[in-house]
Amino acid sequence: MLVVVNYHYIRTSFDYPHDGIHGITPEQFETQLKTLAAAGTYIDSAALQAQVHGERPLPAKSLLVTLDDGFREHYETAWQILKRLGIPAIFYVNTQPAVEGIVSRVHKIHLLRAHVAPREFVAILTAKSAARGIPLVLDDRFAAEVAVQYRYDAPDVAKLKYLLNLGLEPSLRDRLLDELFEEVFPGAERKISDKLYMTREQMKDLSDAGALGNHSHEHLPLGLIPPEAAREQLRKAADCLQAWTGRRPFTFSYPYGSRAATSSAVGAIAAESGYDFGFTMERAANREFNEPVHLARFDTNDVPGGKAAKFSLEELFSKTPSRSWYGHAA
Repeated sequence: MLVVVNYHYIRTSFDYPHDGIHGITPEQFETQLKTLAAAGTYIDSAALQAQVHGERPLPAKSLLVTLDDGFREHYETAWQILKRLGIPAIFYVNTQPAVEGIVSRVHKIHLLRAHVAPREFVAILTAKSAARGIPLVLDDRFAAEVAVQYRYDAPDVAKLKYLLNLGLEPSLRDRLLDELFEEVFPGAERKISDKLYMTREQMKDLSDAGALGNHSHEHLPLGLIPPEAAREQLRKAADCLQAWTGRRPFTFSYPYGSRAATSSAVGAIAAESGYDFGFTMERAANREFNEPVHLARFDTNDVPGGKAAKFSLEELFSKTPSRSWYGHAA
């Protein structure tokens, strides 16, 4: 059985004007890693690859650490803690920021929410959208999906984030975000990007350690774009990573990780493209390894040591649900 725990922001301070960036401190990260170590055995990407290929089974109670989005703090802070503790991990990176010096739009949303009051944020985007003749409607059509995807946000903000990330027409969304981001952070996008994301040299170091994976080029919801566009997102990122590190990634994680963003069609594309395994954000354990391009994982908050842990340490390998979005539940 494999329990995977995923992380995003890991930094010493979240002291922003508004509540827009959620994460944990390095101290909390280290404490949780040590806590979980008492329940199982940490594995690396090679061990999971061997399991998927039927070459070598995993330990009965296996743990895996993953980190999404390729933040510089992952390398400069989290990786250093992991190495000191002797714990392996997989870092999933987007390549567009390192190619173009931009901030991914999902992170523009985070930064804007951290610096603009929520009501003002909603009002500005609603007005900008309406000015283009496209009302931004925040209704309950996506209530179930919103509740899962943005469980730690206030309801109105969660709906807005869902529409921006997954429900709003992409070209309109991009124009709105880019326009507002430039208003709030005039002329600073390149500087912010350089500070926010890993360098190519840092990616190579992780790749040399067998700890680097593909998170697509632009951080788009792959299951909600045309299949060939999704294929191109994976290919473009893989080409960049191979050029920068000398190795082509064999594992990936889906941006956003929701059921809608992790379709069977995209899974088939990933398998055809040579990926051995990939991760959704279905909050579940992996008791079987059929259809390995749709493995499940928990958020840091969901497991012991997290803000909203659903299981005790003793229950982590006995009472966690089995993945059911894809493959077969035990």
